[in-house]
Amino acid sequence: MSTTEANANAPAEADSPPIVLELKRLDDEMLAVQKEYEKEVQKLKRQFQAQQAPFIEARDKVLSEKEGSVDPVTGTPALKGFWVQALLNHPAFEDEVESYDIPVLEFLRTIEAEDLDKEDAEKGFRLIFHFAENPYFTDSTLSQEYHMHEPNRYNGEVKVKQLKGSSPKWKAGQDVTMGKPAKGGKKKKSHKEKLLEPRKSFFRDFFRSLQEEDELPEDVDTQQLCMQMGDDEMEQEEMVEALLENAYDCGMALRTQIIPFAVRWYTGEAAPDDEYDDEEEEEEEEDEDVELEEEEAGRKGPKKKADPQECKQQ
Repeated sequence: MSTTEANANAPAEADSPPIVLELKRLDDEMLAVQKEYEKEVQKLKRQFQAQQAPFIEARDKVLSEKEGSVDPVTGTPALKGFWVQALLNHPAFEDEVESYDIPVLEFLRTIEAEDLDKEDAEKGFRLIFHFAENPYFTDSTLSQEYHMHEPNRYNGEVKVKQLKGSSPKWKAGQDVTMGKPAKGGKKKKSHKEKLLEPRKSFFRDFFRSLQEEDELPEDVDTQQLCMQMGDDEMEQEEMVEALLENAYDCGMALRTQIIPFAVRWYTGEAAPDDEYDDEEEEEEEEDEDVELEEEEAGRKGPKKKADPQECKQQ
């Protein structure tokens, strides 16, 4: 236990009756056994990852085959756009990749995951994107690190405390994270110099650097973030926390789903059945049918009322 944790718990310990202190002692001993179990699980995971590595290498070799390829100047000559299609088919990334990101991501050769600390996986992990030589940036690799911590050791919750992303070294005029301002936005500079402004991009959002104590980055669309989280009154601190959590979810999706089963995401076989969307579509179709019926009834006009005199004669 850290000094901070010890100081925070001191008043509670002093006020606790002896029986509670005894129960806590037993609880801490059980927690120590739990930690040993988790270490053994991590060790077992590393063994299986070592066994899986040759299959990942074989996949990279197949995708890098240039002989007979239609477009050899890409990251995966044997199957152009392999990784970008796998990303687009995953729910975590389908709205994160913009159309102008796609040509850049087509130069992606492979994605690698590794623990920040080989002896303690709970400290976080790193994702490394390997790129072929391309006309967009000079880097051969881009990485994103997820530094984790355990705020409460008794509930097993793990949170991101820091993101460390590498910024691409863009070649002149090739930065896809910058674009022309929308109409009605900022005025153009003199001498017909085009003014560019930050825009949403996979390379801006995914490779972001951020930590818990930071101010909310200026390029974040707060309205979109609030809608995504279903909360219109989020404080800046809550928004930073949401960004960290979303980034972690995307990182874990890559590490545990896309990287090991990339071809199934490429084909769409691994994508979940979206029953909710199907139900929504059915409801929309039913609403459209009702509207058509109402329009048809309106064209025919209201039903003619019976003449009271005719009713009397009957």
